Amino acid sequence: MIFITSLMMLILLTVNLSNITKLSSTNYLTWSLQIQSLLEGYDLHHFIDDTHTPPPPTVTITGVASPNPTHTTWKRQDRLIFSALLGAIFVSLQPFIAYTTTSLDAWQTLANTYVKPSRGHAIKTRADELAILGKPIEDEDLIDWVLEGLSDEYKSIIDAINAHDMSISFAELHEKLLNKEASLPTAQPSPLSLPSTKNPTALQNRPNWCPPATAPQQPGLTTTFSPHDQR
Repeated sequence: MIFITSLMMLILLTVNLSNITKLSSTNYLTWSLQIQSLLEGYDLHHFIDDTHTPPPPTVTITGVASPNPTHTTWKRQDRLIFSALLGAIFVSLQPFIAYTTTSLDAWQTLANTYVKPSRGHAIKTRADELAILGKPIEDEDLIDWVLEGLSDEYKSIIDAINAHDMSISFAELHEKLLNKEASLPTAQPSPLSLPSTKNPTALQNRPNWCPPATAPQQPGLTTTFSPHDQR
């Protein structure tokens, strides 16, 4: 997409983002780097980095206000970029930006969702670290445990999961938490506690718990998890 403004000509071209790896819940940093690099190459990065002020909707000439053609073209270009961004993320994540009105709004919403520490990301990170240490947690145990630690703000998620007599994967729960967090932009994530890998008593006391296969602990890796509930 190239944005060219002159007295005689306004041109809009479209960027093809089909070769961009779609945004998922785990690849924001590399995804955003691809988008930024591409838009910088077309000199369109100012649509998402807030370095340029959009042209005013109207212009006044000899005391008469009239629509600003530059603003009209800017808005059309912005919608094309917004559409490209929407197509560059997985469908399950598109609701994050469903209520944004500009490319900048969408970009900042995604950044706030994935850059800031969040409950969903903290949970996934801890679970991945436990797996690396040779102590993976079964989805059912991890999900039950996470649900017990959620605050009242997440009650709708808890009720929805408990209301259905069916299993849900941790990946699906992770996605639901991210969606909920996106609707709570001012909320601070609650501290997350996961069981110590040295003393996983909390999980051992849970019904249907099976000890995972052991593996040598990798040098230099440490954990700081504390039991969430050992009642």
